[in-house]
Amino acid sequence: MEELQLTTLQNERNDWIAHNFPGDMLEDSIMGAVEELGELAHHWLKMKQGIRGTEEEHIDGMLDSVADCVIFLAGVCSHLGADYGVLVADTWGKVMLRDWQADPQRGGT
Repeated sequence: MEELQLTTLQNERNDWIAHNFPGDMLEDSIMGAVEELGELAHHWLKMKQGIRGTEEEHIDGMLDSVADCVIFLAGVCSHLGADYGVLVADTWGKVMLRDWQADPQRGGT
């Protein structure tokens, strides 16, 4: 599958949500993201313990959780009136300026 831009993902998600879950609220997106982070942690822990699945199954589960989290976070942005793609690009631009090797106390900020 080809790369999907975050703003496009957000718009497509909004259309899909409007059709499938017309009463969607901010807390639904927040709690969905939290649930997916829990699933990510669950797969990591079980993989580390070597139980309840193979390493490949746990990696697949972790990657699925990451993708689901991204989708739920697009919903958070929609509810808060932010363009997901612009928000991430702006924040990444700020993060890239930090240099924790050169300034371990403040990251050069």
